[in-house]
Amino acid sequence: LAAADPVSVLPGSLGRGSWCNEHDTIHKRLDIIEEKVIKTVEHLESEVKSLLNIISETTSNIPSAPGTPLIDIFDGKY
Repeated sequence: LAAADPVSVLPGSLGRGSWCNEHDTIHKRLDIIEEKVIKTVEHLESEVKSLLNIISETTSNIPSAPGTPLIDIFDGKY
């Protein structure tokens, strides 16, 4: 009945149980990587917002001479 089981027919196959364990291990590693990526992106978003707030506060406190045109440092993109 070995011929009825395609996994056992393939030369060098690890067998179904071993393959499932490897598959589960890969998914667990991918889950860990995904969680780290999400946390890193959230941290970077927070840092960027903080920097934009600092820039905004700094530029609003710079006195401008009368008649000086205001310059949008973000060129209207944000």
